[in-house]
Amino acid sequence: MNRVWFALVLMLLVAAAPAHAHTRSQSRSSWTITGDQISARIEAESVDVTRLYALGGEEAMDAMFAQEVARTLHVSAAGEACTPAGAPAATLEPRGLVVARWTLNCPAGGLARGPLRIESALFLQVAPSHLHFLSAREGAASAEAVLTQSAPSAELDLHATPEQQSFWSTVARFTPIGAEHVWTGLDHLAFILALVLLSAGDLRKIIVAATGFTLGHTLTLGLAAIGVLRPNSASIEALIGFTIAFVALGVGAGGKERFQTWSAPVALLLALGGAAALAGFAPMSPLIWFGLAAFVYAYPRGFPQHTAWLALIFGLIHGCGFAGALSELDLPKPRLLASLFGFNLGVEIGQVVFIAATLLIGYGARKLAHGPVLARIPEFAAAALFALGLFWFTSRLAFAQG
Repeated sequence: MNRVWFALVLMLLVAAAPAHAHTRSQSRSSWTITGDQISARIEAESVDVTRLYALGGEEAMDAMFAQEVARTLHVSAAGEACTPAGAPAATLEPRGLVVARWTLNCPAGGLARGPLRIESALFLQVAPSHLHFLSAREGAASAEAVLTQSAPSAELDLHATPEQQSFWSTVARFTPIGAEHVWTGLDHLAFILALVLLSAGDLRKIIVAATGFTLGHTLTLGLAAIGVLRPNSASIEALIGFTIAFVALGVGAGGKERFQTWSAPVALLLALGGAAALAGFAPMSPLIWFGLAAFVYAYPRGFPQHTAWLALIFGLIHGCGFAGALSELDLPKPRLLASLFGFNLGVEIGQVVFIAATLLIGYGARKLAHGPVLARIPEFAAAALFALGLFWFTSRLAFAQG
């Protein structure tokens, strides 16, 4: 009962923060080169564009995004700046996208003489963990990059030979992105922490669970990157919150009993959500609602209750969180495989570092503290994760519905 009250108090606390303050924002751009002119298409989710209101602007969303694009994107060729042919023009488009189109003129022959350099500070003032995916094309030649706060610019050589764009150079480029994806994603870290707590500090179980999570993550990431899977970002964001709450519910003594007690009523609520989705009153596909209901009800009734299985299944969901943006890059197949390998290598490295830090902190706490309070730290941490996951699930659903 104490855990329930603690979780309720935490939910009240996190509700005071914006529902999407934790969410990693993403944007994409494609740059088409024709002679000395570049035509750009820059797009972002409307939920990310609304973050710009925190800077004090009062313009319409499309106008505000156009101003942000003009202010934060800088392009040069062979070391000389490319100048805008005019201000970016932005429009609101279907699927919750805001799209800006922009034309720039580069110095005569500049694009032929040297690499194209693109620098972006898009959204970094309001979302420091923002990821910007860009691709550039000139005829059949192409190049890609991912820009972050720590690596805000890229030099793209579209005239490099395939040998110069080697497998390992692409792996090296995407490995830091994978690690940063782990370290700057609060919901990702929360899920890994829940897995560590569920494994009760057993190193072998933790390694197996982390590996299962990576396998699931890799599968959906790969399927989405090659176009087989097209995940709905709003649904995935909500489901990630659900996975955190579900894993946290099983942490500590009495975890199986809690699953047994709560599975039927929670499954009923999820089924009602599916019925509401059928009638058009709830977000997400009815199949997702009913699938969740079936899983929640079946889990304590014969489903293999091993941390690795849970990590593998929920890893499929988390993998979709990154996959949508990567698929937008439209990577050529040789570099697609290298980027997937590099990214997942980075994810694995990021997970290992975070897990090692968590275990070291736990070891230090056991050495420094004694008594009943220390024994209840995992329980309090699990309650916090449960409250956080449930809040993210409900708030993201509410936002998607709105």
